[in-house]
Amino acid sequence: MPSYDEVFSSNGYQSPEYRSFNYSYQKKMTEEFSRRRIDYPAKKLQFGIETIKITSTMSQQQYLKLQSFVESFPKKQRSGKDPVTGKDDYQSIILYDNYRLFDSTQYVVRSPLGFGYTVSKFFTITSERLAGNPNHDVLVTLSIEPNRFLNVPEEPLINLIIEKVLPLMVSPQISQMAFVLDMPLIMNNFHVQMAGEAGTKQQVIQTLNSHQEYELNRIEYEDPKATRKLTVYDKFQSLLDNQLVVTDTNYISAREAEYYRDQAGEKQFLTRIGLTVSSPNAVMRYMKNHEWLMRDISIEYRDNSGIDRFPKTEYATNGKDFRRSFNRMLTYRLKVVQQRARQLPYLTEDIWRNTLN
Repeated sequence: MPSYDEVFSSNGYQSPEYRSFNYSYQKKMTEEFSRRRIDYPAKKLQFGIETIKITSTMSQQQYLKLQSFVESFPKKQRSGKDPVTGKDDYQSIILYDNYRLFDSTQYVVRSPLGFGYTVSKFFTITSERLAGNPNHDVLVTLSIEPNRFLNVPEEPLINLIIEKVLPLMVSPQISQMAFVLDMPLIMNNFHVQMAGEAGTKQQVIQTLNSHQEYELNRIEYEDPKATRKLTVYDKFQSLLDNQLVVTDTNYISAREAEYYRDQAGEKQFLTRIGLTVSSPNAVMRYMKNHEWLMRDISIEYRDNSGIDRFPKTEYATNGKDFRRSFNRMLTYRLKVVQQRARQLPYLTEDIWRNTLN
């Protein structure tokens, strides 16, 4: 059984190619970070790709090759729920649930909005038996979080996915894409609605603020088929809450939480807008027409008296265009992230072909 120890040796991360990419990236982020720009220029705000899931239906024989790949990983670089040994028609296989394969090096990413994140680089394997399938096939899901990577083949883990993991998957296709946009705006001034089909689920969470007033903290919508989801929530508060609960966190460094606690006079806001498509068909519809994802969705930024608080010209993609609404601004940014998704090195032509056809 091959060993992939060498992939994570420090030499992989010390190669001249990788270091040049990493150095320029860290330099750019450090420059933004040093200004602590919570009022980050609106025109630079953009959707990031938070998660990409690639699925493949495999026969047990094909799956055993992937299983041996996972089992050959160094034990210290695997984590998650203990794998389950299959029963009955699945006796020879091991099933994984959100099983993480990671590089043991942690590194800091600095967001232009002023937060320092400590992250590990990893990807996740999930496998499940296909109920009612006469051939007893296995459905395998590979989850990748692009925001943890430089997204170049020189990145050792990216190279591993391209060269070792994807060739083992049969007719892989994209089954989920999640996009997030962080904005330095007050959550309570957002007015969000997702209309459309009957059966659309809605969840609204309000919390008490320091003045003992209820403020909107989170709002979620999901369509009846669970293929399209919209979430808007107070990301800044969740970062600080998480830091208080978990000392060793992947979200925000203790130094940052300390800084904002000591600078309590400087009120900080950070609202996250999340949009998710959760089936190959939904991914196809989005990639063919980015406006489809914002269909039936209305997001306005105004105070409770109804006064529009959104300065359109600041967010307009063209400075002379005064007509752009908040919705149009978001829709345009979904087109831009669509183009960036096309450039991800592990989303090969085969994967796009399988998804879009």
